[in-house]
Amino acid sequence: MVPVQLMEDLAEELKKTLSHLCFPTKGGENTAINVFAYGLPVEKTKEDREKKFPYVVILPDEGEIPGGIENQTVNIQLLIGIFDDSLKNQGKKAVLNTINDICERFLKNPVLKGNYYANEKITWVLDKEDEYPYHYGAVWLTFNVPAFRRESKYA
Repeated sequence: MVPVQLMEDLAEELKKTLSHLCFPTKGGENTAINVFAYGLPVEKTKEDREKKFPYVVILPDEGEIPGGIENQTVNIQLLIGIFDDSLKNQGKKAVLNTINDICERFLKNPVLKGNYYANEKITWVLDKEDEYPYHYGAVWLTFNVPAFRRESKYA
């Protein structure tokens, strides 16, 4: 249950952390970023594809429970997708700003909801392909999460 709660708490935190950013839509309006956990919504139409942009998808990557009294670690991958059809082609800049805000949040204060602690090592990448008007990036975070404890008083 704890990794599931981490996902929910992280989604809530990312919405707050990135709430000051505005991104263009295909209709020419500006919008806040969408945050999805476990995957993108299924697309039934081409319009559905465009509605999900801009987004951050939170994916649990892997975890480890070393045993004993140590916390478990949960590796999280954040996938970022931005739509920007401006002829200036600055969508990767928007992705990089989003990555920067996420990194800044967890480097300045690694604690999330008082229950989870982000490791200092953060990895990020920008998509090297030119898929104009869609721009992508990713961030990898590792959180220390409370682990299960033996219930026996003799353990």
